[in-house]
Amino acid sequence: MWSRNARLMARWARTYIVPATNRKTIPVYPPVQRIGSAQIMARVAQSEVQTLDPVAARRKLVSKKNKDRLKAGDVVRVVYDSAKCSYDPFVGYILSVDRKQLVQDASLLLRNQIAKTAVEIRVPLFSPLIERIDLLRPHTSSRQRNKHYYIRGTKLDVGDLEASLRRKK
Repeated sequence: MWSRNARLMARWARTYIVPATNRKTIPVYPPVQRIGSAQIMARVAQSEVQTLDPVAARRKLVSKKNKDRLKAGDVVRVVYDSAKCSYDPFVGYILSVDRKQLVQDASLLLRNQIAKTAVEIRVPLFSPLIERIDLLRPHTSSRQRNKHYYIRGTKLDVGDLEASLRRKK
């Protein structure tokens, strides 16, 4: 007679052991070529900039090599694409031009006074919503600064820029 352990072992052997009829082969692939993460980001950024700015007009606005680039102190009008959004054109004094490591992240900080309330808006230069950026009045000071944050709340602060531009015409 079978002992109790022998019966349990026989039952376990019959139930769980599956005979292998064919062997499974695991494919071995060649090693992947290593590319640095900085190179990948540069490639993605370059392709993204090409789609956002195909004629390089916006890149010239922030390029440090361009002498006609946008600077703090300029007055600009940002016109939005009416097919994509319903924003009105915004006229503003440039407080700062923020150039980032990736060109497509560049932005402008604009300030204006609307209904006697100071309004600041950050405009991403490479946004697909922007149709064009017009330079209305270049900065005419002998002293050039990178940021014009100091004008906030002083007598140098901007008034209603649209009204002043209409008066000067």
